[in-house]
Amino acid sequence: MRGITETKEKVVIKIITSVQINLRKIGFFLWFTFALVTLALYYQQIWHLFTWGPVRWIQENYSLRAAVLPIWRLIQNGGKEFPPSYMAEASQRGLLALWGVAVILLCSYFLGFAILKLLRVEPEDPIDGFLYRIGIGLGSLSYIAFGLAAFSLYRPEIIKMVLLSLLGAGLAYTIYQQLTHRHTKTYNFARLSSSLRQEKPWKLVTLLAFAIALVGALAPEIEYDALWYHLWLPDLWLQQGSPIDIIPEYISLYPLTWELIYGIAMTFGGPIAAKLVHFSMLPLTALLVFKTTRFAAPKASPWVAVALFVTLPTVIWQATTTYIDLALTFYTGIAIYALMQYTRKNRLSFLVLAAIFLGLALAIKHLALIVWLLAICGLGFWLWQEKHCWRQTLQAVLILGVVSLIFPLPWYLRSWAASGNPFFPDSYSLFGAFPIERWSQITEISLNNFKDHFGFPRTPLNLALLPWNLTIHAAQFRGSLGPILLILLTGLFVIKPTGKELRWLGIFCFCYLVLWASPLSSFQMRFLLPITPFLVVLGAAAIKELTTRLEGRRLGLHLVRWILLVLLVLNLPPFTSLHEADREQWNGWLTHVIHDIPLGVVLGYEFEGDYLARKVPSFRAWDYINNNLPLDARVLTFSGGDHLYSSRARIASDSTAAYYAVWGAGRDKKEQALQAMQNLEISHVLFDRQKLDSGALDSLALAQESSLKSWYEVEYEDEQYSLARLRWNQLTP
Repeated sequence: MRGITETKEKVVIKIITSVQINLRKIGFFLWFTFALVTLALYYQQIWHLFTWGPVRWIQENYSLRAAVLPIWRLIQNGGKEFPPSYMAEASQRGLLALWGVAVILLCSYFLGFAILKLLRVEPEDPIDGFLYRIGIGLGSLSYIAFGLAAFSLYRPEIIKMVLLSLLGAGLAYTIYQQLTHRHTKTYNFARLSSSLRQEKPWKLVTLLAFAIALVGALAPEIEYDALWYHLWLPDLWLQQGSPIDIIPEYISLYPLTWELIYGIAMTFGGPIAAKLVHFSMLPLTALLVFKTTRFAAPKASPWVAVALFVTLPTVIWQATTTYIDLALTFYTGIAIYALMQYTRKNRLSFLVLAAIFLGLALAIKHLALIVWLLAICGLGFWLWQEKHCWRQTLQAVLILGVVSLIFPLPWYLRSWAASGNPFFPDSYSLFGAFPIERWSQITEISLNNFKDHFGFPRTPLNLALLPWNLTIHAAQFRGSLGPILLILLTGLFVIKPTGKELRWLGIFCFCYLVLWASPLSSFQMRFLLPITPFLVVLGAAAIKELTTRLEGRRLGLHLVRWILLVLLVLNLPPFTSLHEADREQWNGWLTHVIHDIPLGVVLGYEFEGDYLARKVPSFRAWDYINNNLPLDARVLTFSGGDHLYSSRARIASDSTAAYYAVWGAGRDKKEQALQAMQNLEISHVLFDRQKLDSGALDSLALAQESSLKSWYEVEYEDEQYSLARLRWNQLTP
C-alpha cells in the first residue's frame, strides 16, 4: 500500500510539474505575441519607409534631416562655411557654461562633504557618498541663495563671492588632506566597467545618449516652460536681489529651489550653464540607477538598466533643457534608495538621508507630495510587518515625514502669505487664493481644462488600458518612454524575478501610477519620470531572468540581446519620427522629445540669433521690443514661452488680471476692454497673427476689425506676430 501511495504522489507531482511547464510555455508564447504586436503598432512609421520609399521618408523625417544636414555640410565644405565669428561665439558660450557648471558641482560636492561630516554620516560605499554629497550640496546651495534673497543679497556679485569662497575653501581642504596623507576612502571607478564582453554594447549606447544630450544642453534654450519661468524667474530675482511675486504670473509662487540654482549658474555661465546643471542630473541619476540595480537586483546587469534609463526619449530630452523633472527624478530616486538602505541595515543615518532628499524633492515640485505619501505609508507598513513594534514604526515615520517637510516649508509659507494657499495654484478649491487679480474660479476652470486635454478621459476602460495608451498613443501624453518598458514590465507577469526589494519597488511604482492617474495629477508623461529609475531596474531584472532561462540556447540569447540593442538605438534621435505612431503627415506630433540635434548652433555653423528665431516664433518680435520700445512700455501679449528673451513689462492675455480686457470683454464691450487696458497701463499689444487670421480672436473687443483700425498703430510685423501701439492720446475709455 505504501508503494502504491508513493507512486500516486509521484504521478500527481509529475502532472503538476507538466501543467506548470505548459502554462509557462503558454505564458511565454503570449508574451512573445504581445511584444510583436506592440512593436508592429508602435513603429508604424517604419512601414511608411517601405511604402513611401527612402527619398520621401527622408523628406518627411524632420529628425533625420535636421541631424544629418549640418554634419553633411561640414564634411562637404571642410568647415569653410563656418563663419569665424559664429564659431568664436559658440566656443565662448560653451566654455563659459562649462566653467559655470564646474564651479557649481565642485562647490556642491565640498559643501555636501562638510554637511555629512557635521551630521557624522560616513557612507561605506564611496559612490553612494559621492551621490549623497552632490545631492545635499546642490540643495544647500539653493537655500544659501534663498537666504541671500531674504536679505536682498541675491545678486551676481554676491553670489560669485560666496561660491568662489566655498570653492577656495574646498580646494584648500583637499590639498591639506593630501599633504597630511589623510586620504578619504577612494573608489576605483574602473570597476563600473565590467570586462565582460556582453556589457560593451550597453556602455556604448549610454555614451551615445550622453553625447546627444550634451549637444542639446549646449544649445540656446528654446523650451516653453524653461523660458517662461524656470530661467525667467531666477533672472528677475537676480535683477531685484530679492524674491519677486508677479501677481499675474501664478508660477511665481511655485517652490523655486532648483530655479535658484539655475540663477547661480546663469551668474557664472549664462543660461547654457543652467542647462548643463540639469544635464548633470542625467549621469548622476544613471549612476543612481547603477547602484539601485546592484542593491535591489544584484543578478541583473546594471549597465542594461542604465542604458534603458538614459535612452528613454523624454528623459534624454529633459537633460537638454532647464525643466526640473530630471532633478526631481534624481532626488526622489536617491530618497527611495536611502530608504531601502535603512530597511536593510537599520541605521538611523540612512533614514535621515532619506528625509533630507525627500524634503529637497518636495522643495522642487509639488508632485513630490505623491512620493512623500507613498514613502511614509510604505515605511510604516514595512516596519510593522518586520518589527511588530508600534514605537519604532511611529518614530521612523515621524522622522521621515516631519524632517522632510522642513525643507519645502519656507516655500509653503511664502505662498500662503502671498495668496492664502500654501500649495498655490493647487488646492484652490480648498484654500482659495487672493487677490482677485491673481486667481479666480474662471482661471481655475481654464487650468483644469488645460490639464484635462492631456491623455484620455478617466473612464474605467481607459484607466485599464493606461499602460498601453501611454506607449502606443504617447503623443496624447506629451512625451514618450518608448516601447521597451511596456514589453519588459508586462513580461514580469510571466518571468517573476525574486527579491524583496524588487517587489517593494514594483508596488511603489504601481501605487505612484495609480495616484498619477487620479485627478490629483495631470496626464503628462514627464510627471511619470520620478519612477523611471525603478522601472528600468525592474526591466533589467526581467531581462536577466529571460536570459537565464535561455542559457544553453546561444541563438536565443544573441537574438534577445540584439533586439534589445536595436530598440535602445531606436529610442535615440534621429529616430524620433519613428515613435510617432499617431502621426498622419503633421497631425499627432510628438512633443517633449528631441526632434533634431542642434549641432549647427553648437559648432558655430548657425548664428545663435538665427537659431532662436527659427525655434522661438516670437523671438524677433521681442528683439524689436527690447531694442525699440521705451523702458516703461507694458505689453499685453498673445505669445508665451518666450519670457527670458523679453526685457519689457508684460502681461499675458490669458492671465487672471487681463481677463476683463481680453476674454471677458466680448465684441460689444469695447469701452470695458479699453478701460481695463488703461487700468493695466498697457501701451502695446503683441498679436499672434495666426490667431487673428484664423478667427480665434473674433469674439474679443480688442481684436475687432474696427478696433484694429482705430485703436492701434502697427510698429512691427513679421510672419508670426504683429506689434501694435495703443493710441491713448486719441482714445477715451
